[in-house]
Amino acid sequence: LFFTAFFFLVPMLDLLKKREKKGWGFPFLTFFFFSFISYLFILYWIPNVMIRYGGAEPFLGYVGVVALSIFLSLFSGLMGIVIKKILDVEGESLFPLLLIPLIWIAKDIVVENIFGGFPWCSAGYSQHANLFFIQMGELGGIHLISFFVIYFNVLFFRWYEDWKNKRILTAIMLSFFCIYSVGFYLYRSTEETVGKGVEHKAGIIQPNTSNDPISYGEKTAILNRLFDKSTELARLGAEFIVWPEHTVSIYPLQTEQYYNRIMEFTQSNAPLLGGFTDLIGEQAIFNSVMLFGKKENEFQKYDKVHLTPFGEYILFRDLLFFVKRITDEIADFTPGKGVKNIEIDGHGVSTPICYEIIFPELVRNFIAEGGGPKGGELIVTISNDSWFGNTSAPYQHLSMAQFRSIENRRYILRSTTNGISGVISPTGEILFSTSYLTEDSFIGGFKFLTGRTVFTEWGYLFPYFSVGLFFITFMIRIIQKRRKK
Repeated sequence: LFFTAFFFLVPMLDLLKKREKKGWGFPFLTFFFFSFISYLFILYWIPNVMIRYGGAEPFLGYVGVVALSIFLSLFSGLMGIVIKKILDVEGESLFPLLLIPLIWIAKDIVVENIFGGFPWCSAGYSQHANLFFIQMGELGGIHLISFFVIYFNVLFFRWYEDWKNKRILTAIMLSFFCIYSVGFYLYRSTEETVGKGVEHKAGIIQPNTSNDPISYGEKTAILNRLFDKSTELARLGAEFIVWPEHTVSIYPLQTEQYYNRIMEFTQSNAPLLGGFTDLIGEQAIFNSVMLFGKKENEFQKYDKVHLTPFGEYILFRDLLFFVKRITDEIADFTPGKGVKNIEIDGHGVSTPICYEIIFPELVRNFIAEGGGPKGGELIVTISNDSWFGNTSAPYQHLSMAQFRSIENRRYILRSTTNGISGVISPTGEILFSTSYLTEDSFIGGFKFLTGRTVFTEWGYLFPYFSVGLFFITFMIRIIQKRRKK
């Protein structure tokens, strides 16, 4: 139903426009409740995570998702107040309404950054299957796509108000034509660029494991299966093997038998890239991507920078002392010092872990800088999506990852514990994906790419420009209105 995103705001805009009474209460509540109900539908999987893995009482699990939805919806409510003021501007000009996409982007920027941020399923992500429409993500990221979605809502709203107005209908048709034409051009040019590269192979494993406690015997059986599958993929030509986050609860840097077994495998087969926990002392705990190379004691590591609230640390711990994390470590995880690419055969590989893939700026920093001389030429993201259970969340997670490919024009290799693993092309197409809740292993074809997009080069130029333009224009309108009085 992606097409409904182009006019979903029309009923609310009409409601606010016809509301003659002044005051902030009605517009605030209109947008607040719309956002609140939306988040309840989108985030319905959160209680399952809190109850099953966080040990929370069912009541607390449901209170948790309601509290999060209320918090996120406050920003939509504040946005509703501003939108009402925009709608109250005298005249039927289209220009004032074009401030609405700008304030929407400002709201998204706040949600993405406040208290660690939670930019889950923002408006632009609704178009993840609308391939040509989303290609301009390489120019302004997901925020540019969200801007266009809200822009069309404004146009459809004006057409709804005056459906006989041929100029508005022409503007809608011309806007769609331009966006799809540019998108088609960017898609084809990306295909041409990618077609010139040398193809490589990686072995990706989806073990279909969970976070439930297991015995030593079960752990050994999983490891044996992983090594058997990895050996098979290496024989098929995999240049390196990818295991997901939290494949099995071992500490290879602290346990000699596991470290030796991994090194024996890599020296006989192929390098292994996998997600493991690293411990330094009693309190420093890192969620890490580790690369074990083919040479003796060849090792690299990236420590997760953007930790998951309530999964890896407790936000406002002093106030929420009664909340238990959903992981079993002895203390909160420690954030890494910064993004850092891992080098494979002279190529920079960016390795955002799980939740990090939903943050465009963080992934862009990997590609552009990578904490060293080499930028990222490939994205390998590992995740433990077994927290989600059999819900929509793994599909939501995958759809957001698609945009990181488009923004930076990089292949993404995705390995998860129980789905959905796969390969995403630089055009955002899912070239291959596994089924959810199944065990699988496959060879993923990819290419190392070095080109830089506008988004990679300049980062958040578009969204911050949008925020600045909104505040400048909005203040000018207020000053002009006061002068008229």
